[in-house]
Amino acid sequence: MARVIAVANQKGGVGKSTTTQNLGFALAETGLRVLLVDLDPQAALTVMCGAAPDGDGPGLGECLDGEAAAEEVLRRPRPRVWLLTGSARLGEVEPTLVTASAGGTRLRSALQPLRHRFDAVVIDCPPNLGMLTVNALASAGEVLVPLQLDFLALGGMKALLGTVESVRATLNPGLRVGGILGTMQRGRAVHSEEVLSRVRERFGGLVFDTVVRTSVRFPEASAGGVSILEYDGRSPGAQAYRQLAEEVLRRAPTD
Repeated sequence: MARVIAVANQKGGVGKSTTTQNLGFALAETGLRVLLVDLDPQAALTVMCGAAPDGDGPGLGECLDGEAAAEEVLRRPRPRVWLLTGSARLGEVEPTLVTASAGGTRLRSALQPLRHRFDAVVIDCPPNLGMLTVNALASAGEVLVPLQLDFLALGGMKALLGTVESVRATLNPGLRVGGILGTMQRGRAVHSEEVLSRVRERFGGLVFDTVVRTSVRFPEASAGGVSILEYDGRSPGAQAYRQLAEEVLRRAPTD
């Protein structure tokens, strides 16, 4: 069965979609079969992979609403990389999940028939702690937290970890925090270094050694519908995500 990783942080603009895409592509480079899941109504990951969020056929919103099977939503943008596409329909479906039967585990049920086909599933969560994020956490074995290296970003960690604990207690007892990734580091800025030091002091071994620096290469790659590994494979950003993939593989849970 595939290893399922939810990439979550309720703060927007911290690199969730970028991390989901490039971690997935870096894992695929190692030979793994990877499924990317775009659970954000803004569908940034879908666009970044060169797919149309409102193209022909159903998307993940229809899947969660019971109108389509995950197999019908599946796209294959690259060799060894598959995608379940997001769209604005997810935003329409989310309120209905609050009162729906098994509303917190709709994604888990949808993914179940596909899990044997992949080595890794990486889920891009929306920038909130609503029912879509709950669905991602209920489906995952672990959560990866991209954390912008800014003091203001630290405040949201308590709420996110509280949601993880709640999901663990009610829907998914096997859920664990797989790691915290420092993102958007600005060169050798003292502020970023201080935040990184504080995060490592507080969370210890949960913090990845990999740190992703801010680079114009990321928006350039996104605009072209490709990953940073495809756009500029020798760039520091590409190397960072390859290093992250190595760390993620080393941290694989064991029985």
